[in-house]
Amino acid sequence: MDSGAILFSAVHTVTVATVDIPQPGPGEVLLRAAYTCISPGTELRCLAGRQPDAAPYPYIPGYALAGTVLAAGAGAHLEPGQRVFGGGTTRASVGRMWGGHVQYAVQPAADVLPVPPALDLRHAALARLAGIAYHGLRLAAPAPHETVVVVGLGVLGQLAARLYALAGARVLALDTQPARVALAQQAGLTALTVTAGRTLAETAREVLPAGADVLVDVTGAAAVLPQALPLLREVPWDDALERRPRYVVQGSYPDAFSIPYQPAFLKEITFLLPRDRQPRDVAAVLDFMARGQLPVADLISRTAPPAAAATTYAALQAGELLTAVFDWQAFPG
Repeated sequence: MDSGAILFSAVHTVTVATVDIPQPGPGEVLLRAAYTCISPGTELRCLAGRQPDAAPYPYIPGYALAGTVLAAGAGAHLEPGQRVFGGGTTRASVGRMWGGHVQYAVQPAADVLPVPPALDLRHAALARLAGIAYHGLRLAAPAPHETVVVVGLGVLGQLAARLYALAGARVLALDTQPARVALAQQAGLTALTVTAGRTLAETAREVLPAGADVLVDVTGAAAVLPQALPLLREVPWDDALERRPRYVVQGSYPDAFSIPYQPAFLKEITFLLPRDRQPRDVAAVLDFMARGQLPVADLISRTAPPAAAATTYAALQAGELLTAVFDWQAFPG
């Protein structure tokens, strides 16, 4: 069937076109998108031609779609009209980098999660991003008495800070952009702006003079890592049994980064590299959202029609938006 789709057709080139999406086979469902959400780090890297193992142009980017079941193949056990969260179409007449920004999508029914009735589908579209942040939290496993510093307050950092606070940890959020810091503060978080001439550690000591148990680096900037290590607490040379500091590399890196050995060695730091999310993570954050424990409406900087995809990605590149969702409900067809 004909389906609208957002395509990356060349480096820094975004178009909207019609592609062919097949009918669902056994165990598959056909979804009608209501909203799809941009993952800024991954998609801007793809758009810049820096994504490892990228599909040949043109391809459909994105991996977060909230909508309804339109049709179900044999054995799919999902009813038409059911509200669901999915990734991208697994089959299309063009290439896919996950295939999420599309009007219709064919997916295995096992990969689709129900959206709670109380949850707005526009907010549900952020569930993949929130699930990635939650997966990092589960690996770090902070205790309620522990302290956490989140560095970088893009959309993933904002979500991570809210989730660690929800888990009961004492959270400090840091960024160089006052507007992002203000957004975190409005969400009830302790957040500080790292100003020119001050280090991350100097800024963090205002709130956490002894350092943090967990550092969540959501910057995706390799130069931040050596600057961030001093934010983690010192480890005493005694016989106490205690968990060591954890550094969660939650940002996305296209290239290698290096770890300064001596500072990391002296603190016996554990480095965690959450690679994505598990279905359980997405199901959990959908539940948090539905119960009002994880508000996300303020993190959606723009709701745009697919026809405005090029200008929306340009605004993201310029740092004007945290993220954006595309509204497919009025799209022709």
